[in-house]
Amino acid sequence: MSAASPARGVDVEGGSPLAPEWRRWLVENLLRGTSARELVTALEKAGVPAEQARRAVEAEQQEPFVAGALRAVGMQRKLEGLLDVYADLFQQTGAPPRVDRHDALTPAAFFDRYYFQNLPVVLRDGWAASLSSLEWTSAHVAERLGEREARHACCVPLFEDARLASLARGLSTPRGIAAEAVRACEPRLWWEPVGTEVPLRASRRNVLLAQVRGVRQLQLIPAFELRRVASSSEGADTPLRLDVELSPGELLLLPVGWWYGFKAADGGVAVSFEAFALPEPNVTWDSDAEPLPSPLPPRD
Repeated sequence: MSAASPARGVDVEGGSPLAPEWRRWLVENLLRGTSARELVTALEKAGVPAEQARRAVEAEQQEPFVAGALRAVGMQRKLEGLLDVYADLFQQTGAPPRVDRHDALTPAAFFDRYYFQNLPVVLRDGWAASLSSLEWTSAHVAERLGEREARHACCVPLFEDARLASLARGLSTPRGIAAEAVRACEPRLWWEPVGTEVPLRASRRNVLLAQVRGVRQLQLIPAFELRRVASSSEGADTPLRLDVELSPGELLLLPVGWWYGFKAADGGVAVSFEAFALPEPNVTWDSDAEPLPSPLPPRD
């Protein structure tokens, strides 16, 4: 037979009767979720006798590596299906999906309706008024950072950089929402020069972002859109995107697991906090964590 023929010509007992390139095709389609019946039919149309086609599919399904991969892919499909259900529920409202905004919201409502529900929210809060109007001007912040670093967007821990000591001094936290101990909140200075554009990235923890100077145009993508974000470059469905404008004096809850990107056409200054007024600590999503191994098989 030619190299392009599905069958190998030499039938190895207990093994697959297919040529290597056809075995790869078969395994790939098994992992894609194609049914055994459809694969047998496709092989028959390619010239493989019915019995050989059936045995070829069974042989691949019984290969230990393929069987393990099929179990893993099956679990992935179940998780993706569950996330799609969450996406459907999120959009079943009378109005287009959006980020809520509040001029006044009690801490209890903030945590019950947004933090614990993994939903973003914008608050108009008086926290920014506690900052020194002279220390927190864009010009002064740029001077603290230095000419070279101020040319680029950066996110700098306020209490770990001696250049920012004057900014960290006297810093307080949004009352009732962030933890009272400022250092425990791991505050960070967010600096953006004019024309900054930051691509999408995942929020690894719940973050409270307080806008101090400039207007920030954000794009938020919910955590349940994980599959669409991961495969968006492959022409898959476009993930749901929510647009949010954050002005000076406003706070935004960036929920853990959500993606965010933003533009600051005129530049911007903000402060973020990562500890909240709760007895439980913040949670962290380690998207690069290695999965736990499955249980070992029984010994003979």
